[in-house]
Amino acid sequence: MTSGPGLNRAGVSGVDGTHIRDPQEDNVPKLPTLAAATLLAAVGTIAIAPAASAHDALAQVVDCSYQGAIRCGYGGITNSHTRVYSCDTFGDGYGFRTEWRTRSGGGGGIDDANGSSSGCSSKTPGTAANPITIFRACQKTPNWECTNWMNA
Repeated sequence: MTSGPGLNRAGVSGVDGTHIRDPQEDNVPKLPTLAAATLLAAVGTIAIAPAASAHDALAQVVDCSYQGAIRCGYGGITNSHTRVYSCDTFGDGYGFRTEWRTRSGGGGGIDDANGSSSGCSSKTPGTAANPITIFRACQKTPNWECTNWMNA
């Protein structure tokens, strides 16, 4: 606001105390207070979220035999996109592998070392600066049954 003849610095007339409006104020859309607070809270949450979120990701291969919907195995990514694991869950003589790619383009695979026995195999190829970005799980049949590549 500017002061003019008969107005103080707050844009109020000295005579009747009426507020003098700036004509440009009418063209500025106003958000309701609750909506503005919600928007600011959401933006603040996004701004402080880490680059690689800490959720775990899982992929599984099913229908691995003539018996139908039996889970052959599964694999996934944990520990803020740094650890990969592979678990063979069906004793059919075929192995199970989880393959991955990192942000830099490197990658590899890890096989479940003990077959369908209890326990899984894992390794930590990712880092905070170079996290695992995509992965897939594969049953190592002669024609390799794999999931689609998934975001980690």
